[in-house]
Amino acid sequence: MMRKIALIFSCLCTLTLSPWVVRGQDPTLSQFYAAPLLISPAFAGVSQTSKVNFNHRNQWPNLTANYQFSALTADISVASINSGFGILATTDKQFSNLKTTTFGLQYAYHLTLAPESSVSFGMEGMEGAYVSKGIDYSSLVFGDQVSSLVSGGSLGTSTDPILSQFKPNANYVDLSSGALFNLKNTWLGVSAHHINAPNKSLINGSDDILQTKYSVQLGTKILFEDSYYEQNSASERNREKSISPVMHYKHQGTFDQMDLGAYLTLSPLVIGAWYRGIPLKNSSSSSTRESIVALLGYRQDNFSIGYSYDMTVSNLGLPSGGAHEISIAYLFDLDMSIKKPFLKIKRNLSCPKF
Repeated sequence: MMRKIALIFSCLCTLTLSPWVVRGQDPTLSQFYAAPLLISPAFAGVSQTSKVNFNHRNQWPNLTANYQFSALTADISVASINSGFGILATTDKQFSNLKTTTFGLQYAYHLTLAPESSVSFGMEGMEGAYVSKGIDYSSLVFGDQVSSLVSGGSLGTSTDPILSQFKPNANYVDLSSGALFNLKNTWLGVSAHHINAPNKSLINGSDDILQTKYSVQLGTKILFEDSYYEQNSASERNREKSISPVMHYKHQGTFDQMDLGAYLTLSPLVIGAWYRGIPLKNSSSSSTRESIVALLGYRQDNFSIGYSYDMTVSNLGLPSGGAHEISIAYLFDLDMSIKKPFLKIKRNLSCPKF
């Protein structure tokens, strides 16, 4: 009897939570500057070198609605044509049966306005990003299966007619664009994702439009007086001492989210803390306070690694388990063999490496 009650309760939870998950917003990374290509295609090649980034996020590990997201990105700068090219692959899993995979190509054009200022315009791929979203229906429990179990039969396989309305996958092209302005140690970026409003519905004959997401990135780097960040020697660039106040705002449909905080760099260590939510906003339709994030990172030469933890302050509370996130990045110094580190350092974007 207890097994039946538990099964019915599980089904009710799945039916209640699934629409929220299916209609959930875009993946959110706390270490957003450790995944610049996911913020905006304008970041492709902006560091004037080549780099590879890996990011993984495990959100709400203590809940059935556990969400996991992984991303692998790479970009390269082609200075001779003032361009940057990027490639990205992401996958996310909600519950244990809803998975989304994305593969995208990016291009950005970098225009130098002055020795210490530049503008980057990016478009995510000639074809945009290709997205495949699917659900494993065999892991779901339907009404006829529950009825069979309650009446003393086995769970069996569902023959519910509603299954004929479901699609195994939703495949679509997704376009994004962005612009980035950098003036010495200050940067401002804007981006728009899903500008073609693709249909991501998993039900035949119905529409589930992915709404356009708009975001703004703003920050500045304040160097300490004894920082060696702007010295000409490539071996000294890791001796940076600075603090970087940052802001990342996102709007999608009725959803708003903002990260507000700062990074403290005392090379080789990076420490960060910020608040995720909408300060001073009072809305009954959405959460205005989500989490407090703490970051600890290490950067040495061309390698960097960071770990962050989100402490949930929304209604979900601490029992959700918060969110754990890790980022790994490696920068390929392609120009080191021809001894041009000075140019690279002076043209490198000032935003944090995490």
